[in-house]
Parts: sequence; structure tokens; C-alpha cells
Amino acid sequence: MSNTESAGPDPVSTDGVGQHTIARSYELTARRIQAYAASINDGNPLYLDDAREGGLVGHPGLAFSFQWNSRHTPDVPPNPHIAPFGVHAWTDLRMSRPFREGDIITSQGRTVGIEQIKPGVLTVGRYAMTDSAGETVAELDYAGIIRGATSEGPNQPAPSIPKLPQAPAEGDPLWTRDVYISPTAAQIYTECAEIYNPIHTERRVALAAGLPDIILHGSATQAIALSQIVDGALGGDSTRLRRFYCQNRAMVRLDTTIVVRCLADQTEGGEQTVFFDVRTQDGAPALANGILIAGTG
Repeated sequence: MSNTESAGPDPVSTDGVGQHTIARSYELTARRIQAYAASINDGNPLYLDDAREGGLVGHPGLAFSFQWNSRHTPDVPPNPHIAPFGVHAWTDLRMSRPFREGDIITSQGRTVGIEQIKPGVLTVGRYAMTDSAGETVAELDYAGIIRGATSEGPNQPAPSIPKLPQAPAEGDPLWTRDVYISPTAAQIYTECAEIYNPIHTERRVALAAGLPDIILHGSATQAIALSQIVDGALGGDSTRLRRFYCQNRAMVRLDTTIVVRCLADQTEGGEQTVFFDVRTQDGAPALANGILIAGTG
């Protein structure tokens, strides 16, 4: 057995709660906006037609790229013994306004929770994404699980996230959309979204980490679902997005087809709320308890 195969994740200290990550800034050029859209095969003209009046709008999933690349703390080097065991647990993205071409977005996070749970160690980071005037454009709560890890120190659970609307009783979906995940989808997302974790691109690393094969990034599955809900329920207008929440469950394998399901669509008090989930080709829940909230004005 190789060292990679025998090694498990290092312990995770709960002393990390309160630490801030490095702040990184990103210029929203047409190239960056278009590349992210290409990473999830989203052909929405908002993200691709750079001749449109007002310039390009950035896909809301760009927040995942900003988070990933600003996740390290300045005085704590990346730990290669943890990264292969990390999986995305849930996301809560809150948008104050859309990302737009020409923006300079600065992303900085703070660890707000670390605790031991049955599958490993749950960590929660809260990322503020501001423009060049210091105004908040988006806030992202990102939860991950380091599978098989143990924590050091007392549990420090994250504060409760802002209240979410109650999902209606589940019935038949209002509509569904099938999305094929190609054999190269994870490689394309890695490079175009600038989100690299070897379990998504290197089969030997995925197998050594206990996975059945290369799997698609959790954030890619979420961004694909977001695109499908925006197209199917918002007429393609992602500028209306206010909040996007969902939980990652089953792994998404390459060369399979996932099903994005719109479960309910409600409009009240100037807000449209769409409840959704995503099923794998085998019918397992890839994303659960999905909620998209958009303005109607």
C-alpha cells in the first residue's frame, strides 16, 4: 500500500474558529465571466454576449470560485493531507446585487464553526464579497466535511444561518430537466472555474481517498442546478437572484445524467421562491432542500 493510500486526514483544531482567510481581489473581465459560464456549459447571453448593452453579468456561481481561491489563512499553509478528503456539504449564497463586468470583487472569509460530526469534521466559513467601493455584493456561507477526520478541542458550532422559507409538502415536480455530465466535465470546471481539488480530476487520488471514482465538484452540481432553475423559473434573468441554498448529498459521477427537479414555485410579497432538488442517474439525492429566492421587481 502506498503512503497516499495509507494516510488519513490530519486532525483539525477547533482553535481555527475566528480566523480570517487571505483577502483576494478579482477583476470581472469578459474572459473570466465567459470562462465560468463555459465551466458549466451555460449558454445564457447574460454571461456570454459581451456586445450586449450594459456589458456582461457574472454567473452567481462565480462566488464559489472567489471562495475557493480565498479560503486559506495567511499564516497557515495549505495542508495537502486534508484536501483529498474534503467534500462540500452545503451552501448559502446571499446576493445584494449581481456580479457585473468591470467589477473588482474582493473576497475574504472567516471560519465561523468547526465541530466533530459522524462523517468527520464539519467546518463552516463565511465569505464577504465586496466591490471597489467597499459595498457588499454577496455573502457566502460554505460548509465542508473533512471525511474521516477528528477534531482537536471543544466543538464550536457555527451560528445559525438566516431563516429560510419552509418547503411545502413534497409532491410531483412541477418540471424536470435532464443534464448530461460529460467525462470531461470535472476537468473543464476545474480549469474554467479555477477550482482545483485532485479528487475531481485525478482518479488515483480519488480512489486513495476512498471514493469510487472521480466525482464532480459539489459547487459545479450546485451551479448547474442554479442555471437550470434560473432558466426554467426566472426566464434566464439571474440578476433577480437574492439567495441560493442547498445541501450536497450523493456524489455525482462523470458520464451520467442528473435530473434537476423544480418542486414548487411561489410568489408572495415581492419575492419568488423556488424549491428544488437534484437526483443522480440512479435516483439518489445529489442536492437536497434546495431553495432559490428572487426579486420580482
